[in-house]
Amino acid sequence: MIRPVPVTRRALLLIAPALFSATAAIAAQTSPEIAADTKYKSLETLARGLHYLETMYVDESKVKEPALVQSALKGMVDQLDPHTMLMPPKAFEQITIDTQGKFGGVGVIVSQEKGKLIVVSPIEDTPAARGGIKSGDEIIEIEGQVVTNLKNDDAVDRMRGEPGSKLKLKIRRKNVAEPIHIELVREIIRVRSVRGQSLAPKFGYVRISSFQEGTGDELALYLKDFRAKDGLSGLILDLRDNPGGLLDQAVQVSDLFIESGLIVSTLGRDKDRVEREFAHKRNTFSDFPVVVLVNGGSASASEIVAGALQDHERALIMGTTTFGKGSVQTILPLPDGSALKLTIARYYTPKDRSIQAKGITPDIVIPAKEGEETPPSKSKSERSDTVRKESDLERHIESSDLSDLAKSQGISQLIALWPEPMRSDHQLATAFSYLHSYAKLNREEKKIDQTPENQKEKATTK
Repeated sequence: MIRPVPVTRRALLLIAPALFSATAAIAAQTSPEIAADTKYKSLETLARGLHYLETMYVDESKVKEPALVQSALKGMVDQLDPHTMLMPPKAFEQITIDTQGKFGGVGVIVSQEKGKLIVVSPIEDTPAARGGIKSGDEIIEIEGQVVTNLKNDDAVDRMRGEPGSKLKLKIRRKNVAEPIHIELVREIIRVRSVRGQSLAPKFGYVRISSFQEGTGDELALYLKDFRAKDGLSGLILDLRDNPGGLLDQAVQVSDLFIESGLIVSTLGRDKDRVEREFAHKRNTFSDFPVVVLVNGGSASASEIVAGALQDHERALIMGTTTFGKGSVQTILPLPDGSALKLTIARYYTPKDRSIQAKGITPDIVIPAKEGEETPPSKSKSERSDTVRKESDLERHIESSDLSDLAKSQGISQLIALWPEPMRSDHQLATAFSYLHSYAKLNREEKKIDQTPENQKEKATTK
């Protein structure tokens, strides 16, 4: 999960020039008697060591200053937590693209299979889709360069570029004798992080693949669209294999379902300063049940959403235990184009639970495949947090999850109408069965509650 922290950034950029100036000063004076402020004793030691390596090591090509500084900084962060790291310029550029959800390109998703670059799918309404590229096409040349001589990352990099620039591809298509030459014009490609569809009348399904700029707004549009078409009797929010992303988007997504109260707390190195994010009643979708699907690939921002909805009892969390990343990072650009990804805080759910190295335990555990065994859980005595009875992994759902009640309501027939791979998704089918059954029972309860007898009884007891 990523959050910018301008103050920390300024502090870091103030320290960096001091390191370089200290290096220069010691390069000019190698005398042991160099005076140094006590505060910078350690910094002087580092600078002196860098100078000795740069000027005296036998192989001069291995001790150039930029590489030495990068190695020194990498050595520092490697001693910290696994999410704090030095990011090379290319990695920094990629994570910027991931969080912004847009880049200059032609809009094609590819995979490398046995040395071949195969089109998985063109993204809807992009140059690739409009230019006639189809799923299953093999890209054999990019700008005249044979693809077999390129790594997958290099091939993707070559297809990206400045919007307005041209890209020439040669592709091989099944049942077409001659290679096809296609020229496309690059444009800004917007990668959608939210996708949704109707599972049945009044029942929606939305999947969030990552939390990037605009995720909350995209989800709100889907919810409004569902409500405008058929109304909503229930929603499945799929966060499986969602690695996280931007903290503010996790808060915004949670806020869509929670009317009031705490969403998440973050605590940095100042133990007296706890930052809290709260929900707002305006524009909240709170009048239908929600099931959230999670698994071991649900991390960070995904866990914030799942934890908030679980603590507020706004949603039923189903699937398997999440990854357990309970920390917040910020990314700080460095002068050479690289960046420092730095852990700055821990986060806590509304009930002050830390999920660090523990994860969110689902209310109802469902294995990924029907008949698959769920890993044995820790005993209650081994857990540091208290969980509700439904969350006890020893009481997970058996593989025959479509009950007689569910079958009698025609849920199996509804699921049979879904496209693949959704139809074979065991966790999704089970979540839909619970959601559909709950909504039906809830409607029946409301009907009973509104009978003249019950209304008369209520009036009498007032």
